[in-house]
Amino acid sequence: MTGIDVRLRRIFPDGRSVVCPLDYGGFVGPVPGLDDPAQAVRNVVEGGADAILVNPGLARSEWKTYAGRAALIVRITGGATRFNSNGAYHVLTCTVEEACALGADAICVMVFVGAPEEQEMFSTMGQVISDAHALGLPVLAEVLPADFNNSFTEDHIAVCARVGYELGADIIKTYYSETGFDRIVRSCRVPIVVAGGPKVAEPEVVVRQAMQCGAAGIAFGRNVFQSPDPVAKVRQLASIVHGSPEVWAE
Repeated sequence: MTGIDVRLRRIFPDGRSVVCPLDYGGFVGPVPGLDDPAQAVRNVVEGGADAILVNPGLARSEWKTYAGRAALIVRITGGATRFNSNGAYHVLTCTVEEACALGADAICVMVFVGAPEEQEMFSTMGQVISDAHALGLPVLAEVLPADFNNSFTEDHIAVCARVGYELGADIIKTYYSETGFDRIVRSCRVPIVVAGGPKVAEPEVVVRQAMQCGAAGIAFGRNVFQSPDPVAKVRQLASIVHGSPEVWAE
């Protein structure tokens, strides 16, 4: 057993996980559902999230709410806002050591596949994985197509998941593909948590489909914190993720 194993167990208590990303404000500023960061954290923790994914500032200010109740995943890349025409280029904004000092159970790095700077972002990810593993910290690689219009294909998602796994990430966060997702999961020998993406009317439908295909869980942000009742939404999604195959088939 290693520190990585211990921390992964905190994130995946039964082999599955509901991760609630509350890091969106680091890209777009205060948006509905995140305009009160403290309340946003309270909501997802009360709803039963297994882990939260946040930027260093929120990790530092809201620790009393999540400590001992939800695992902490700290994002250490970013640096692009909605005012930047090149929003698909992310750089280091925090060190692995700083995230570790905050009590992180895992580190998150982002790569946009197909962006002109993908080589640099993958290089950063590789170095982060090396540094984090030296400290016993697992790494969640958020590997997404560099397409903000969501016109990606099954092949895009397959490449995102496989490359992140090949470079040594412990968890992959990427989008669900309506076709071939079971094949994508089989080709990636680390847990895949499905990214929520833009807000949709019935996120639970995607969750059931993804779990049937072998996903290890979800990482839903806007579909949780912008729902009318975030606490209830987390509970609903958690009941699916941690449910049985019969629940997934409903």
